[in-house]
Amino acid sequence: MKKSLLLLIFFLLSFFSKEQVTQINSNKSLTSITALNNTISIFESPLDSSIWISDGTAVGTLQISDTIKYMGYGYLLNGKFIFKGISPHCGKEIFITDGTTNGTKLIKDINPGTANSQPLATTMVAFNNHVYFAAVTPGEGCELWKTDGTTGNTTLIKDIVTGAASGIDTTAFAIASNGTVVLFDAKTVANGNELWTSAGTGATTNLLKDINLGATSSTPRAFSPFNSNLLFTITSADALTMQIWRTDGTAGGTVLIKDNIMSPYGFVNNYVFTLYHVFNNRAYFLINDGVHSGDALWSTDGTDATVSHTSFLEDLGAVAGMGSFLLVDAINLPTKFIFPYSDATTFFSLWQSDGTAIGTKSFKDFPVNAEGNVPFIYLNGTSNPLYNGKFFFSASDANGNELWMSDGTTTQLLKDIYVGANDGISSSPSWLFTTSGLFFAANDGTHGNELWKTDGTTTTMVQDIFLNQHNADPTLYFVNNSKIFFSATDNNPSDSSVTDLFVVNGTFVALPVKLVDFTVSPKGNDALLQWTTAQELNTKDFTIQSSIDAQQWNNIGTVSANGNSDRQNKYSFLDIGVMNSEYQTEYYRLISNDFDGNNSISNIVILKIGNQNQWMVRLLLNPVKNNLKISVTGLKNHALLSINDLNGKEIYKNEIQNPDGIISIPIYIQSGVYVLQVKSNNQTKTLKFVKE
Repeated sequence: MKKSLLLLIFFLLSFFSKEQVTQINSNKSLTSITALNNTISIFESPLDSSIWISDGTAVGTLQISDTIKYMGYGYLLNGKFIFKGISPHCGKEIFITDGTTNGTKLIKDINPGTANSQPLATTMVAFNNHVYFAAVTPGEGCELWKTDGTTGNTTLIKDIVTGAASGIDTTAFAIASNGTVVLFDAKTVANGNELWTSAGTGATTNLLKDINLGATSSTPRAFSPFNSNLLFTITSADALTMQIWRTDGTAGGTVLIKDNIMSPYGFVNNYVFTLYHVFNNRAYFLINDGVHSGDALWSTDGTDATVSHTSFLEDLGAVAGMGSFLLVDAINLPTKFIFPYSDATTFFSLWQSDGTAIGTKSFKDFPVNAEGNVPFIYLNGTSNPLYNGKFFFSASDANGNELWMSDGTTTQLLKDIYVGANDGISSSPSWLFTTSGLFFAANDGTHGNELWKTDGTTTTMVQDIFLNQHNADPTLYFVNNSKIFFSATDNNPSDSSVTDLFVVNGTFVALPVKLVDFTVSPKGNDALLQWTTAQELNTKDFTIQSSIDAQQWNNIGTVSANGNSDRQNKYSFLDIGVMNSEYQTEYYRLISNDFDGNNSISNIVILKIGNQNQWMVRLLLNPVKNNLKISVTGLKNHALLSINDLNGKEIYKNEIQNPDGIISIPIYIQSGVYVLQVKSNNQTKTLKFVKE
């Protein structure tokens, strides 16, 4: 009996002491670069800048190059990672990796030999299946280049300043894309540093707008996507203030949004206020406007600087410039957004705004704390900001700095992790949301700063990694290959400044894609849908749906996603011929689909059509299998129907009497894109369709 009892106790002890995390790499301080695809992630060891990959297992965590080192910047393109690197064989150049040793290589020795082609200010953007970047050569200086990852297609786009002089500043360079063109800053003797644009060729690479006329520079910087436009910052011509501008990629569409912005720190070439929060199709920003005593909350719809489009909302009352950075830590609810605001000395609050002055006010105030712990919202990085109906944040009261939650109306302390007045949450929080819970770093006073988990009801420590009161200091990265990746130290060996790479045992699913914006606008007879993601984890594709009543939805197309990205990605889709619809309104939404079968639904955007007095033609299904079905309304006379391929070859023609209603045309043609034309009353309606 005693023997059986001892065996039972031993079994229970073994069960409850089972590790919840697994160390997959030791003492290399591996830090996350990006998830390459849905199984492989890329890491860097800052100890020697070596590049590693991991599938979440110890045997699958490997250094992939002995000579190529990571230099701190890169961009995902078509399942490969293009990055700034250095090798003793070629200096600082542009490299590429597919996650294998053989696939990790120099793309092109742009500045031949061991000389560097990569300037200090290396930033990149993807556009039209290429990555755009700045590079230096002896003959052309620092100029704009592009690559698709192959040697032959890595080319200089334009020598903006002819000869060895540089058209791009080697120490500060800003570049972005609105999905139509690339926008960047470049400098010439005649115009100074101004806004340039490129569609990928020398002929299309030109000065877009000389904002500060003549040789005086405006120095465009800090591009930020807003709907289908970009907001950016410039320095005023007198170099005393800053301005916000908007561009759609055309000269006429590049306009002033807000001027006379004072620098909070006494110099104007800073980026502090250029952090926007978008709510209900308006961009909100905190600035020192030189008029109000504290941080002034402004908003714009991006049209122009007139008061009907860009306006002051509320003086938040602190010393100007102290809390501007906090507006990026904001969460959108259906009728308002909530953000932290504090001067880190005399008040510590969460604020709320519905976009009106009267609706901009304190949401919850917290007492002053000597540690300066400002409320901090744990954003989940998705289109739906709430997790199980709540958002989570840290804040300090009599219980110290602890984890709280709110449904947007009421707030409550989730758990006093470090019982008493001590801080359970450090001033440098780390967290990661999954579908099974929020993982975060916390200290209960007994086990040090360790990995914890909560679902909003049960809050527990995952594992004491650095035993007893020592701090493991977990830094959470992402979910990939169904595993949670994080770094921490376990003091084995004893140098606790060197971290290890861990995964949490089990199978985990990341929350869906973070959608920054989603818009629809008419483009001829079509509807142009555009959207931007700020991050993607394991995202397979987007399904585009339309509806005439926002109740019944039809799938009208699919767009492949980037898959895994911590950069902004822009997408677009054309709903062909929708402006010919007989309906007044068309509704659209996106479904983000993950490789593991999970999905999320976006907000709904609306297209106003209003063509009720015209005759209309609409495709009922697209793509088409065996029968092309169209709806014709408002047409009382005969119609001539024809189908052509993209070369203009006619493959079907038929005249139909009294065509009003639904018409079904059997088609037995090869897969591809075709054009349907319906002619009547000296009018022609043209619609493209896809034959599966």
